[in-house]
Amino acid sequence: MSRLRLGLEIDGASRGRQVRDIVQTIARLHGVKGAAIVAADGFVIAAEVPEGVAVESLAALAATLGRDLEVGASRLGRGAFQTALFSADDGTLFLATSPIGFVVALAEPQANLQAVRGALAEAVGLIEAAWDGAARA
Repeated sequence: MSRLRLGLEIDGASRGRQVRDIVQTIARLHGVKGAAIVAADGFVIAAEVPEGVAVESLAALAATLGRDLEVGASRLGRGAFQTALFSADDGTLFLATSPIGFVVALAEPQANLQAVRGALAEAVGLIEAAWDGAARA
């Protein structure tokens, strides 16, 4: 696995470390190949993906899908999307919205989908808590 760490250092070492820990925790789940947190504009905040995965392309895809889902839900008069998954023969891409952008997980076909969804929900909760606490400080 190659590791790419970007972003959040300017917001403080503790939040930057927490974001990297979140990505690493998701990436270590059984059946998960990699994970990332991507800003809404496609900027890679933190990522841990296998060699051969173009992290910038993954980030651009995640940001585009995330924004399209947000706009589409609004146009349909639905609540904001929380989690989406996109399946293919070689695995599943999970996408969850958070206060700082999108949380992404790349899963193998045999991954436990509920476990990955639960981990993404927990990750979003941790991000919300970190940014809510920072806003109050």
